Amino acid sequence: MTYINLYRETVKALRAGGIDSPEYDARCMIKYFFGIDRPDYDKMIELPEKDNTLNDFLHAADSRAGGYPLQYIIKSWSFMDYELSLGEGVLIPNDDTEVCVRECIRLLDSSRIVSPKIIDLCGGSGAISIALAKIYTEARIFSLELSDDAYTYLCANIQKNEVKNVQPIKGDLFEYYRNFKDGYFDAIISNPPYIKTSEIAFLQQEVRHEPVMALDGGEDGLMFYRAICGKWLPKLRNGGIISLETGDEQGGAVAEMLKVSGAYDVRVLQDIAGFDRTVSGIYRVVQ
Repeated sequence: MTYINLYRETVKALRAGGIDSPEYDARCMIKYFFGIDRPDYDKMIELPEKDNTLNDFLHAADSRAGGYPLQYIIKSWSFMDYELSLGEGVLIPNDDTEVCVRECIRLLDSSRIVSPKIIDLCGGSGAISIALAKIYTEARIFSLELSDDAYTYLCANIQKNEVKNVQPIKGDLFEYYRNFKDGYFDAIISNPPYIKTSEIAFLQQEVRHEPVMALDGGEDGLMFYRAICGKWLPKLRNGGIISLETGDEQGGAVAEMLKVSGAYDVRVLQDIAGFDRTVSGIYRVVQ
């Protein structure tokens, strides 16, 4: 079999499986397994013989056609131009999260703090922490993660991206706030679990392969936001900022929580599709 034939057959199989981007996915998998880019398919005519790589590739292609995430197959993904190692047990970074990060950057730049202290709650793969660390090289960033699997990827990605100003922490968001004094942080950022428990089973196939711990936001999807507002907001200094990713229809509810908990200049931002995606605000310490 030639590479171009393998590519065409893989595209056909992925399209039949309902994959939205069969051409892109096929190219990514061929690159991962064989180290060959699309312009070289015609130059590298024959696939290697007596090699298990082809069998591994075909198995992966079948898995992808069945809805297994591409990111877990190729074991990496890019977020804001930074490459992250990924695998089962860690949430796959989504482009929509960039809305949350960009809003945090806007607010941090407005504050003009040279060396901000930032905490990323539910740090996952480290996508948010690493993106901020690359921009704010003098910042001190804490990335809190409870899952053993995700924490492993968090530490690996910090090392992979050579960011020395991110400190990974293994801990529970609902408990670890006790380890910081009130007023300690300049910024809180988080992409917490926000899917309603009852909706987990009905998510698209790819998402259902991601860890439930990183998706399940409780009965109404707002469990983590209540904890962040009630337990973590007081850890911000007066004038500290908060930026939270939210689900499609949660902007209003999260915005109200922030206001009731002492935040002002609360904003709800939408993603490129026009859905609520981030709520931000500035914290006022109650005297």
